[in-house]
Amino acid sequence: MAHEKEVVNYHTGEVDLVNDKFVQLYVDKLDLIIEMTGENPTAVKVFVWLLQHMDKRNALVVSQEALAEAMGLHRTTIFRCTNYLKEKKAVDIVKSGSTNIYAVNAQIAWKSDASGKRYALFDAAVYIADSEQDKPLFDTQLIGHAKAKTPKKSSKLKAE
Repeated sequence: MAHEKEVVNYHTGEVDLVNDKFVQLYVDKLDLIIEMTGENPTAVKVFVWLLQHMDKRNALVVSQEALAEAMGLHRTTIFRCTNYLKEKKAVDIVKSGSTNIYAVNAQIAWKSDASGKRYALFDAAVYIADSEQDKPLFDTQLIGHAKAKTPKKSSKLKAE
């Protein structure tokens, strides 16, 4: 699987080859990640999950319940892990009602080019869980939409 993709520059019409689906880790912060791995390996798993799902502005909107469900952990474990990550300044947590917005420290890891760092926290991917909803959700086909575990059925996605 290639990690690069071609993107058309709409101003010039030229095709650029750019990196896709990657996270940059800064070498001077690897010692912090090693330290956290020794102190709280579950928190590092949560950190890596956040890296995997955050948007290109290092943010992800996800409740602790949805995060716990996605990772197969108890909500109390998620609470402790995210507080640990906040204490280590690996993430910042902003509230939106009862939902959290997790922002990964852009001086540790970054998912886009350096020019976008100044826009961190202004945009976020949203990860929701069916179990948190008052009524069944319509089929959104959103990336990161958690669905209850059910036996796999063969199905094809509809192209829009």
